[in-house]
Amino acid sequence: MSRAKLGRWAVVVAVAAVLVAIASVVGALGPRGGTVDASRLRALVLASDKAPYQGVVRSAGSLALPQLPNLGDLTALFAGTTAMRAWYAAPDRYRVATLTTAGERDVYKFPDAEYTWDYGSAMLTKLVGDPAVRLPRAGDLLPPELARRILRLAPGDAASALPGRRIAGVAASGVRITPADPATTIGRVDVWADPSTGLPLQVEITARGQQAPIVTSEFQEVEQTAPVLTPPKPAPAVGFSVTSAPDLAQALGASGRARLPDTLDGRPVRDARLGGIRGAALYGTGLASFAVVALPRDVGGELAEAASKAGAATTRPESGEVVQLSITPLSLAVVRPQSGRRAYLLAGSVTPSVLTAAGAELARPVRSVR
Repeated sequence: MSRAKLGRWAVVVAVAAVLVAIASVVGALGPRGGTVDASRLRALVLASDKAPYQGVVRSAGSLALPQLPNLGDLTALFAGTTAMRAWYAAPDRYRVATLTTAGERDVYKFPDAEYTWDYGSAMLTKLVGDPAVRLPRAGDLLPPELARRILRLAPGDAASALPGRRIAGVAASGVRITPADPATTIGRVDVWADPSTGLPLQVEITARGQQAPIVTSEFQEVEQTAPVLTPPKPAPAVGFSVTSAPDLAQALGASGRARLPDTLDGRPVRDARLGGIRGAALYGTGLASFAVVALPRDVGGELAEAASKAGAATTRPESGEVVQLSITPLSLAVVRPQSGRRAYLLAGSVTPSVLTAAGAELARPVRSVR
């Protein structure tokens, strides 16, 4: 697969998986956390990005994602169990190691650069610059990152207190976020955090109408102390390369210059340039949000074919074709208008009917999209 095509797939999957932005209880001796005011705990969690920590995390997902070209690691991330060790000093200074049977894969983040270390291939890579949009990775499922991301998405949704739990030796307090908009496929999000620091220790995401969580992430061990981090250095017999963050707008080609409408299915645009890219936008409010990305028509065709093989349903409104796939709690749709050089990917934690209506609007020839 060419670099340009892989870059375009990165946009497709990053937008889809980031919205999804999308269960086990650790039993231990000692007192459980007490019940605290839900609004206070939510505020503490949102302000916890400066709280240092280091520890071991286990995440588990049960999303039935289809196999996508060169993206097997991403599928495994959301459809299996991932073990991680994390060292977090600040938002721009941390290290996350994904532990595997073959060794580990590490991401080091520093203010001036990011490094990835692959034990299996003995390769160290330095990334210069910040990518506008990137593929989800294991570190995005750490309880602090996952909890803060979801709570920022749902500032107006109801919060209620949960009974405390003993997690990794910490007496944690809980808060449940219950989306009010019936259009979202997320039923609830439960977060347990240290009530003194706000550090999230466990997150459970449950789809609407289900009892068991579809995504869980929890600390097995944790110390709330600041780690000492230094950039990795190349060693003998270790490969080393330097690369720059990909220009995803260029990878999207002319489609990246598309102007998307101000509303879709009556839902206002929330971010007109998702990831800083014209031709990618976020619509809706709270967890009832969905992303739209303008794609080159050939990429849209490839994605529609992959979705069809995974069991997608196809509808043909008068002005085009909409291929739709539901992977609880994620809904995906690929829209191919009858004419033009573009296709559109729609993805989010919303009901299929929302994307059906939005896709039909995008397929119409008389649009403000240009």
